[in-house]
Amino acid sequence: MVVLVTGATGFLGRRVVHELLERGHEVRCLVHTPGKERMFSHREVEVQYGSIRDPVSLSNAFYDVEAVVHLVGIIRPRRRESFEDVHREGTANVLSAAKEGGARHFLHVSVIGAANDRSYPYLYTKWLGEQEVINGGIPYTIFRPSVLFGEGDEFVNALAGLVRLFPLVPVIGSGKNRYHPLAADDLARCIGITLGREDLKGQTLDLGGADRMSYNDLVSEVAKAMGKRRLRFHLPTWPMYAVAALSQGFMPRPPITTDQIKMLGIRSVAEVGEVERVFGFTPRPMEGNIDFVNSVGVADGIQMLLGSMPRHIRDH
Repeated sequence: MVVLVTGATGFLGRRVVHELLERGHEVRCLVHTPGKERMFSHREVEVQYGSIRDPVSLSNAFYDVEAVVHLVGIIRPRRRESFEDVHREGTANVLSAAKEGGARHFLHVSVIGAANDRSYPYLYTKWLGEQEVINGGIPYTIFRPSVLFGEGDEFVNALAGLVRLFPLVPVIGSGKNRYHPLAADDLARCIGITLGREDLKGQTLDLGGADRMSYNDLVSEVAKAMGKRRLRFHLPTWPMYAVAALSQGFMPRPPITTDQIKMLGIRSVAEVGEVERVFGFTPRPMEGNIDFVNSVGVADGIQMLLGSMPRHIRDH
């Protein structure tokens, strides 16, 4: 089976590519930035250059494609790319090219909490992308994971930066908001399994990992993995919202955005045991599987506070 993967060189994408190769699929990678494909052996994958924002560049990539795994997304707006541009318009462009190329299965990664609510731009545009997929005319499977973890992630490594820097780790709000962290490798495995499952076409699947955890729990787990004892210092939400709004005015990449602060009150959990029920394996817990946080140093923590993720940590 020829499978085209968008976002193939990203945090999740590289894992999906390796999973598909292990399962014997022919993989074609849509690559936006020439050179990034060097992480894959040229003998393993086929590479097509293009952008989901440019429909013309997509036309040559989708010939003879039987399935598409669409992974491209952004967690904060960029100067030249809004959430709408990437999550809705980009998805619509990929769907159109996939349909023209004759694809028979469209696998799309969204997020838990995607909803028709304009007050949450990230989640709203993720929902718009889902609607494009549902109405796109190709049999689909939509994955809605909770927060993903793994070497190279931004979320857990950012927590590690705070743990490294502060004896009292700052937490916005109560820290009781719930997450269901899922290993990126396990989501890649779910995607690989789905390509052989007719019963999963037309399904939208909320997926979480082994344990539901509060933000406070996540901080404690990261500190434990780093061999640190850390207390938490809780910051009131509204003053931090004002600080974030101010920082967005002069920082190209603020450490946290107003949209992210607003989403702190939204639960990001799936049904317990959903991965086992649907895919037949038990996802790995965070405990014992985040040793990569020990690579985060003091200088890295400072750099992240200034809004930049160090290249050796986010290497995609």
